[in-house]
Amino acid sequence: GRAEKYNAICWEERSDLKPVEVQDAHPGSQVGWHPGWRYHQFQGRKVALILLKGLAAALDRWEAGIEADGFPLKEKYWHVGDLYSTIREHLRTHVNTPNEVEVADGEKADLRSPCEHAFPFLPRVCRVAMHGFGMWEPRAHKSYDLLNIIAPAPNGYKPHWTEGNWFAGFDVLPLVQRIPDGEVDPHAIAIATTFPAPDLDHDWVEEDANASAAAADWDGADKPPTRRWLREATTRAFRNKPRVIEAGSQVGGEPGPEATYKQSRRLGDDGEAITPGRGWVAKAWNPTEGFCDGSPQSECNRAEHNKCMSIGHNDNHRDVAGNTLAGWIVFNVPHIKEGIIMARMEWWCGGSEVLTKEWSEVNNGQTLDTTPWNETEPWSQLATRRFLTDVQEPPMHPDDYDHHRRLGKPTPDQLVKDDFKMDIAINGKITKTMEREEWMSHTGEMSKNCAVWPLMDDISYAERDWAEGDEGDTVEVAIRFRQESVPHQGYCISHIYYA
Repeated sequence: GRAEKYNAICWEERSDLKPVEVQDAHPGSQVGWHPGWRYHQFQGRKVALILLKGLAAALDRWEAGIEADGFPLKEKYWHVGDLYSTIREHLRTHVNTPNEVEVADGEKADLRSPCEHAFPFLPRVCRVAMHGFGMWEPRAHKSYDLLNIIAPAPNGYKPHWTEGNWFAGFDVLPLVQRIPDGEVDPHAIAIATTFPAPDLDHDWVEEDANASAAAADWDGADKPPTRRWLREATTRAFRNKPRVIEAGSQVGGEPGPEATYKQSRRLGDDGEAITPGRGWVAKAWNPTEGFCDGSPQSECNRAEHNKCMSIGHNDNHRDVAGNTLAGWIVFNVPHIKEGIIMARMEWWCGGSEVLTKEWSEVNNGQTLDTTPWNETEPWSQLATRRFLTDVQEPPMHPDDYDHHRRLGKPTPDQLVKDDFKMDIAINGKITKTMEREEWMSHTGEMSKNCAVWPLMDDISYAERDWAEGDEGDTVEVAIRFRQESVPHQGYCISHIYYA
């Protein structure tokens, strides 16, 4: 039954924290097409068994390698770096599949790979190592957040998050999920062993009264911490009380007044500067900034007014949204060695109009204004408040409307008008203007909810003789939308891919 399939709750009562909102009994979306925790657990254990068997096979191979070639284990038994490098180099330099070749009796055959079929406009991506910055969660490394490479407007504004988690610390395990007395405890079995304890000195040598203070102040220099320090750190982690985060103490990457934009590149034809706009906003299913890496240690989805605080799910689509009035969005993309830059975008997302709602001209007529935004008007707080109050349900992929029984499925003709254009600028110069027909040709998805647009394809980068260790060039790529018929209609960018 339902209780057997799902046993999650929204909050376990505790004496140290009381949520602001009355908590729901259980998380939503407990519906037929969501498998429930037991299915996930079963799948996870099967994957774990495969990994354990693979690890056992690797250890057997290593043992045989040491017997054959001595200790330490030779690299050929475990390191595949040279093999990978050789494969990548052959793929990059020797594979160049033509679209068609002539076979017997004059017939032609298409020899392109599935990847080349997916990227007919830029098949080189199938033969190089691609990298990226993105916003979807879970995400292991915040250093690859798309927001990190967005240039601020002259007034210091750039898209960012304004709301952080309401509390930090460990969640309490729901009592309904405890293992009943007498039942099998797989975790206890997993950590059990028949091997004898290692011959180590487990006696704790208590140090002087300053040991705790020294442990707290240790910066990694000189000798490493002792076991006493390790115990101290562990005790603190598990005994520290969860804390409520004071409003305003987390800014989620909010740029300060010192974040200014130095205009250095201008167009040669009409003198128009490629200046970052002030109308782009960060938006998400859940706009709360947290630690959402997909691990059991994540602290995610803990907004102050969340009615299911313990759900903690990391699944979140974040992006930056802009429209005709938002101006340019400028990315500084590092490590370009192959001359490829692409963007994942959405034609159906909307959301940017929350900031430009009352504007009638680009950047509200303040493109070059350098007055720090956070001293004159709380731009992003305004955008966040409007998004939370004006948008009752987050934008959804068109294919999901029927699945979720929602009305009002959008169409391209409704949201992308005939006068739509997208300008692309590279290093301060407009290199291409996509008209509607060409722009819509890229809405076809390589996989579910993944449509990409080429922003740069300059093979001269790949032909350069890069020195060993050279990390490549940083390229400034900028995008703006132009659509006079519906200037408030927004479009979203969530990922930049590059090589």
